[in-house]
Parts: sequence; C-alpha cells; structure tokens
Amino acid sequence: MTDDFRGYNFLNKTNDKKFIRFTVNHSIGQFSAGNGVHTNGIESFWALLKRGIYGIYHHVSVKYLQMYVNEFCFRQNHRDENEAFRILVRQCVLHY
Repeated sequence: MTDDFRGYNFLNKTNDKKFIRFTVNHSIGQFSAGNGVHTNGIESFWALLKRGIYGIYHHVSVKYLQMYVNEFCFRQNHRDENEAFRILVRQCVLHY
C-alpha cells in the first residue's frame, strides 16, 4: 500500500513473489481507498522512527541504520505487550 508518489511506480511491475501494489491518491485528497487500503500505519511508523533518531540518537550512520530500524520495528510490533522492555533487554544482551 503506497501513496501516488511516482517513485513507487516500479512496484507495479510483475515480480516473483506475486506482489500487488494498492495505492491511495493523496494528490486528489484520497486517504483511504476502502477495504483497509491506506498508508496511515507506515506513515506513523516512519514518523516514530524519525522522531526517535532526531530526539534520542541525533545521528545514525549508514553502517548501523538497519539496527535502528530493527529496534523501532520491535517497538512497533510489541507496543501492546506488558513485557516488551524485558524482551528487548534480553535480545540486546543475547546479540551483543
């Protein structure tokens, strides 16, 4: 699910994984195409990641960018769990 930014047009091509692109057209004021097609979730995720980088880390090198993205993916995927912090600490210790 993407918006109408032309940079995403390459996603329309046939691929081995049978990937299908759904779009919303923000340029005409469309923010939901119905049937659950919207970009709110991913836009929210990127906003949180950017705020985390600017507010917590201030700078991220390309070398470690994937690690920061992984951390915020974990935070997003476990945001409703009571023990998320304990799991995060354990994973950090195990992979250090």
